[in-house]
Amino acid sequence: MLHKERYGVELYADQNVISFDGTTIELAKAEFVGYSVVRNEMRVPLNMYVHTSSQYHFEMGFFPVNQAPAVVFKDSGVRSNTPPDWQFLVDLSKAYVEPRLLREFLAAVEAGQTVDVGKVRIDRNGFAGGSVSHGWDGIEGVTFEKGSYFVRVRGARKPILRIPQQNQNVMLLPQIFDVLKR
Repeated sequence: MLHKERYGVELYADQNVISFDGTTIELAKAEFVGYSVVRNEMRVPLNMYVHTSSQYHFEMGFFPVNQAPAVVFKDSGVRSNTPPDWQFLVDLSKAYVEPRLLREFLAAVEAGQTVDVGKVRIDRNGFAGGSVSHGWDGIEGVTFEKGSYFVRVRGARKPILRIPQQNQNVMLLPQIFDVLKR
């Protein structure tokens, strides 16, 4: 359980709810989750010292994004020190929200529906995102590198699709693709 005050705002999180800045989200009902880390480096000219900082973003809520209730939590860290509050929220999501969302998305696809995961439309026949539409044949999988997820096709050097880490539910794509690819 996490319970503290940040900048005069109560933050509470456990295996059932996340509450922050007056908004409470039940984990069993959340429709999306998203988290990202953006690393920034700044060189100080005189001694060439490199100052490294990171911006941590976490969100959980309901669709449509920016209109329905959501908890948005931001933090920053110096060098590679991950803020413990942000990490707690991510771990909570991985344990209690992502497995449920994964089951729901896969069940919907199996039932013949199309789902949107990380701004990629997925159905039994394949997927579409950006300007790419592709069937499941020949898909190698989804990898994560430098803040983005990449869809790869067997035998190709370059990925066919790049999905930013900031997209909601995007962290589920590798598992979904592993189940559906042929």
